[in-house]
Amino acid sequence: MGIYYDGIFGIRIYNFNNDDFSNTLFEEKYDEIMSHEQMREAYLFYNQINDKNNIFFKIYTECSSTLDKYNTEKFMEWHSMSLNTFLENFGI
Repeated sequence: MGIYYDGIFGIRIYNFNNDDFSNTLFEEKYDEIMSHEQMREAYLFYNQINDKNNIFFKIYTECSSTLDKYNTEKFMEWHSMSLNTFLENFGI
């Protein structure tokens, strides 16, 4: 299955607790592509975290399946994002 991204509609910043369950620290989802100000808010939140060693990111984005070449249905889904990509997109 192939997926393509069409803008960032949300961000989730999370870590894992001692039981390996994810712990959401920051999450925002929007009806439209995130504005520069919304991205800045997420970056400022990240910047205030004391222990950044075990922080993970996911973006909420519009996707499309390529299993069926005639399938034009789009859906929203969370996808992992690396720290470097987060800093490139959300950094000031």
